[in-house]
Amino acid sequence: MDLSLFLQSLLTSESPLLPPDWLAQLYRALSWGLVLATAGFSLLPRKQRTTRWGVFGVLLLWNLWPGPVSPAYWLGLAFQSPSLASSLLCVLVVGSRTDEAAPRPGLALTAGLGVVLGWLLLLDTLALLPLGLYALGFSPAAVVVPGLVAAALWLSSSAAGRRHALWLAAVLTLYVLTRLPNGNLWDALLDPWLWLMLQFGWLWRGLRWLSVARRGAAATRA
Repeated sequence: MDLSLFLQSLLTSESPLLPPDWLAQLYRALSWGLVLATAGFSLLPRKQRTTRWGVFGVLLLWNLWPGPVSPAYWLGLAFQSPSLASSLLCVLVVGSRTDEAAPRPGLALTAGLGVVLGWLLLLDTLALLPLGLYALGFSPAAVVVPGLVAAALWLSSSAAGRRHALWLAAVLTLYVLTRLPNGNLWDALLDPWLWLMLQFGWLWRGLRWLSVARRGAAATRA
């Protein structure tokens, strides 16, 4: 067996596997419905369970309605589809908020990797990288690096790391089985809105850390 030919077949982005058109269109409506319904669900007080679920159901069904009446129709034209990661996060957020004892889904351990990936993809879009990073997302070998990250998180001693590993493994499994949203792994792991949220989260943590540090320094001087 020619090893170089085998590696080339793994890294090639020619003739990528793409999701069927009907499945991609269905996912576009469903994913935007999940995003908007989760936003409406999260903004309402937790005590109003009936109202929250009613709003969630109405927004989800509204986006599933075919044609320009649906918000997903216009959002899809402007922004394509949310990533599988965003859709799965919405499911986890809604599931965790239905139970007071359920842990909120946090991605502090993987947020930094998402931010770095987003910047690398932006540099690739501006042709500032020596390789076609986005095109590699269509290759069969693209799942290797995220798979290694998931394995490293699972082997970590923290429970949070294992939760993140399961989340990442679920995203990769859905991608391999469906090739959603467009056959490119990077679009399954990250989208512009999720990338912005991750950066705002890191900025917020940094500002809080600076605030605590300043208070500690002021208390020490006093």
